[in-house]
Amino acid sequence: MKRGATEVEDRINNGGIPTDHPVTMFSSMADAISDSMGGTSGILLELMFRKMSSTLSRCDSIGVAEMSQAVQAGVDAISLYGGATVGARTMLDALVPAAKSLVETNSLSDASSLAKIGADGTADMKVASAGRSNYLSEETLKGTPDPGAMAVSIVFKALAAVP
Repeated sequence: MKRGATEVEDRINNGGIPTDHPVTMFSSMADAISDSMGGTSGILLELMFRKMSSTLSRCDSIGVAEMSQAVQAGVDAISLYGGATVGARTMLDALVPAAKSLVETNSLSDASSLAKIGADGTADMKVASAGRSNYLSEETLKGTPDPGAMAVSIVFKALAAVP
């Protein structure tokens, strides 16, 4: 995740990710993640940003509600292609409640709070049925939150802090 975030930040700072329109921005973010992140998380995040871009490309105008719907569509794509759902001890334990909250409230603050609750809740899950953690024993997982869910929580916290 760090490689992907660093690549996105570098490309934004160097003009490689246009920020003047969300359709091209999310598509370019997907490219940056594809080029820099390995593993399943990289593929799934790329799919999420591509789905967000394609969802927004069909909108006549883009406001908060459309952006919230695009996030939900991206999260749905992760679940569909990754095969996980809430309770599998993955990034979806933070993403799903955050996206649902965004659609219902359009509040990044509320979404951030729910992402944190979802991420923290993974520490109490005894088994992981998907993701990298599914190779670990119950003893190893006990008390440790899922790293992907925690990363999602951190991203939502940062987004909520933007004025």
